[in-house]
Amino acid sequence: MKVNVDVDLKGVKPKTERMTRLGQYALVNQVHADMNPYVPALSYDLRNQSNVTLDNKAVIYNVPYAKKQFYIQHSRYTTLGTGPRWDLKAKAIHGASWERAVKRAMK
Repeated sequence: MKVNVDVDLKGVKPKTERMTRLGQYALVNQVHADMNPYVPALSYDLRNQSNVTLDNKAVIYNVPYAKKQFYIQHSRYTTLGTGPRWDLKAKAIHGASWERAVKRAMK
């Protein structure tokens, strides 16, 4: 017995591309919001002058000293719980919820 099966996959690529865009959008915006409390906040310029890139792939901090604050441990931070590598701190605390946000967005 011979069975022929035709599978139409025309709609698969657009659907997966859309799901990926929605997941990426949800992820980067949730990451941005969850990282903010861990960003040093002496004058709040660093926190307030950040944004998500147009392609939804990164969070940018638009102040000249952002790189130094991100990578270098200073001796004293004025805001409790803040410091360098706020991305890693936020990921350790919120990583599981980020995964859930992406899954919800991609449904």
